[in-house]
Amino acid sequence: MQITLELSVLVKIQNTEVQSLLTKAQRQKNVKNAYQIKNAKKIQDKKIILFDDVYTTGATANECKRILEQVKVKEVLILTLAKD
Repeated sequence: MQITLELSVLVKIQNTEVQSLLTKAQRQKNVKNAYQIKNAKKIQDKKIILFDDVYTTGATANECKRILEQVKVKEVLILTLAKD
């Protein structure tokens, strides 16, 4: 099995408010459409591991997963380093 690190495929395209200051509903709205896929061919039909530093409400991780699934990846796993 080969694992490839892609740092520039999922990119943030708009500035957002600091998540820690927002409610769960505000966090979801805050990150909606804040990310975009660049060069989708690199990840199509692949299993993706998405790394997130801190999982609080899951708003950012879930939005990124939603964006990744739009380009027909096989699977998205979310790996978190800490839970708030």
